[in-house]
Amino acid sequence: MRRGVRRFFQLTGPVFLVVLLVASSLTHASATVVTVASDAAVGKNSLAMPGSQDILKDALGKYLAVYVDAGGSVSVVYANGDPTQPGAWSSPSKSPTPVAAYRRPAAVFTSPLTMRIIVEGGPAAGDLVDIPVSLSRDLTGNIASISFGSPTILSISAQYPSAIPTHDGGIIVTWNSVVVGVSSTVFSLRWTPVTGWTSVSNLFSGVPDPVIRDTTNANNIQANVIERPDNFAVLVVGNRGERSNDTTLVFNAASYNGIGWAWGTQNLAYETDASRGLSDATDLAWDPVRSVVVVTYDISRTSRYGIIQIDGTGSKVHVDTPDLKLTNNEWGVLEVDPSTGDYYLFTMDTPLSPPWGQEYGNVTYTRRSNGVWSATLTLIDAGIDNMGISPLRPAFGTGGDSSREILYSKGKTAPALINFVRLNL
Repeated sequence: MRRGVRRFFQLTGPVFLVVLLVASSLTHASATVVTVASDAAVGKNSLAMPGSQDILKDALGKYLAVYVDAGGSVSVVYANGDPTQPGAWSSPSKSPTPVAAYRRPAAVFTSPLTMRIIVEGGPAAGDLVDIPVSLSRDLTGNIASISFGSPTILSISAQYPSAIPTHDGGIIVTWNSVVVGVSSTVFSLRWTPVTGWTSVSNLFSGVPDPVIRDTTNANNIQANVIERPDNFAVLVVGNRGERSNDTTLVFNAASYNGIGWAWGTQNLAYETDASRGLSDATDLAWDPVRSVVVVTYDISRTSRYGIIQIDGTGSKVHVDTPDLKLTNNEWGVLEVDPSTGDYYLFTMDTPLSPPWGQEYGNVTYTRRSNGVWSATLTLIDAGIDNMGISPLRPAFGTGGDSSREILYSKGKTAPALINFVRLNL
């Protein structure tokens, strides 16, 4: 999908505003929008992957946002109090400036005092590195400071990392690697505090697992990973790069055996109507009401989203949206209300006009309640310079918070803004 852009403002410090929004066929809705950083790289580099865990909430209720700044460093800001209040967010803490600019970080808490950030770049473009991060806290649990450790290279020729915390206190990360004209492969690694980085399927091996490999289509695969909290199965779903002729989703799942995971058989045509490109990457969420993984993807050449519910046996059911009342849909992500089971689909309405490939637009959302989607979207940010949405994912095994919260990037050139949104429902 393609669109044109125009940035209409640039701010140098955090901004607070409450926006009251009215959509023609919906009741009034409101959202609190706070600018948490004003020094970011553009959305494709600062955020972009839905599975990259860029907005996190720890066990003590503190918020962190992770992004790449305009100089290529990884930056972290945090809020010890209500993140929607003026002055709640800290100044950014930054990693040392790398040789090759970092891109698309994926952050995971490993304890109240530690986290790890998996990110492209560092020593060289295309490297995938693991940056350990330490959090200093005061006696009340508030975050006092952030410090970065030395990065470790996990892979070369890597892109599009997605990372999740696992039920055993570890991490699973996936990424894509392309051998031009030969193959496109989604790899995975597992981290635990005892073993460090190992194969997902073999704790005694440090060799990444090939989760999905396509030797007929060597275009990019943007894949995201999730772990089910009921049977601990791991699912990986991805779409194709924008230059691909295939409109298929790729899929694989790994069953848990009490020690590790065993990957199943890949499916290179899990769905056959998917849009291509990073702005149409798949999104994965957990629905605790129905005990299903929810896959979101943009249906090619339509204004609809495919919404798939996958149960514990691997069976899938479509609850797709209708044609949404927008020009061109991009950056779709989904959050689930853990109390009602309602789905909230966030997306951007982008112009279908040149210059192609800009993927900027209005931030909007729609809702599925009592099994029915609304076709009309509610506006969050009317600017046409927004790109990239990262949803807040609840801590593993929890029902999640009652609030629906996201980050998005605002700005066609760097330095861009990073905005935090809470729907006031």
